[in-house]
Amino acid sequence: MIKSNIKQRLECLDINKLEKLIWKRGRFMKDGEFAIYLGKEYSAGKTKEGKIVLRSTDIEDVKNGFEPCKPFNIKYIQDKIVCFKYVNSSEITEYYIIRSMAIYKGFEFEVVEETEDKLSIVTMIGDYRDWVRLGMKSIDIGVYQKWINKNEAEVKIVKENLKL
Repeated sequence: MIKSNIKQRLECLDINKLEKLIWKRGRFMKDGEFAIYLGKEYSAGKTKEGKIVLRSTDIEDVKNGFEPCKPFNIKYIQDKIVCFKYVNSSEITEYYIIRSMAIYKGFEFEVVEETEDKLSIVTMIGDYRDWVRLGMKSIDIGVYQKWINKNEAEVKIVKENLKL
C-alpha cells in the first residue's frame, strides 16, 4: 500500500485542509480519515494535542455535544459540514483511513482524482524509472502522476486502521 508522507490534520473551520471526497460512479467515494463515535462514522483528524476532531453534516449531532460551525461545502460533497466535536481517543471505537487505489500495469497507485472515464493515479515510492516507463510525469520532487482510462485499472477501496 502506498503511504503518504503528508498527513492532513483537519479542523472544522479550515476548509483548505479538508480531506477530499471524490465522486465515483454516481456515488460518493470517500478518501481520508474517519472515526466511529457512538456507533456513527464521522470524518475525523487528530490535533497536535492528540485529540480527535469529528466533523458532522448532521446538525442533530449537537445533541451529542457537537458545536455548530459556519456551514461550508466541500468539492463533490452534497451536504455541508455543520458541526464538530473534539474527543479523546478513548471515546471512539475505531479510527481509520480510507484510500482509493488502482492496480495499473502490475503496480498499485493511489487514486487522487477522477472524471467519468479517467483516473488520476499518483505515487511517491518505488523506482522512478518504472514511473517514467509508464508515462508518468513528475509533478513535484519524488511525486509521479498520470491520467489513465478507468478500464485500464482495477480500482479498490482500502481501509487501514490507525493507531489511537
